[in-house]
Amino acid sequence: MPSINVAPRKAPRQQRSQATVAVILQAATRVLTRLSLAGFNTNRVAEVAGVSVGSLYQYFPNKAALVTALIDRAQTELADACEQLVQQIKNPATGQPGNTLAESLGALAQLTIGQQYAKPVFAAALDHEEARLPVQKQYRAAQERVLASMLQLFAHQHAELATDLPESAARDFFAITKALVETEAGVLKKSLADLDVRIARALLGYLKKF
Repeated sequence: MPSINVAPRKAPRQQRSQATVAVILQAATRVLTRLSLAGFNTNRVAEVAGVSVGSLYQYFPNKAALVTALIDRAQTELADACEQLVQQIKNPATGQPGNTLAESLGALAQLTIGQQYAKPVFAAALDHEEARLPVQKQYRAAQERVLASMLQLFAHQHAELATDLPESAARDFFAITKALVETEAGVLKKSLADLDVRIARALLGYLKKF
């Protein structure tokens, strides 16, 4: 199977080119949200963005590179949100949930659920392409930030844990949460009222082995 080029053609450096790329990515998000992968192509994205296809190709050589940029942005946003939430949990003055380990895990679950279901068609399209495309290098840094946030959470909740948890536990937490959220997205249930509770329960069950 031939390799798929997912790298951008060039990075925008000037303010004008950065604005152009931002418009292209916003248009790509709208197209994926409305039409999913079946209607997603560079011509349509360029039309929605109000730029020429040639201008789009200056930055993204194909739609795989364009989707990869969206995956990278979504992963970075998740990492930002995880870091912010953990800092809120660690600071009682914020009034955020997190006095107990279960509450903290529930809050992290709600964050992940919110990212998946705010734009469910868009998120499902990214999940599909993330599994298909060689994008591990592009989002590794963001994933490591998420794992670091989880390790900070474990350290903060040390009193409830029998021992310090290894990095592998954070990776397992990430995988369990991602699997449960994406499975529910595939089922397309109308009610998600208990999903965060179920995720927290699964994670707490995992912790019993330590």
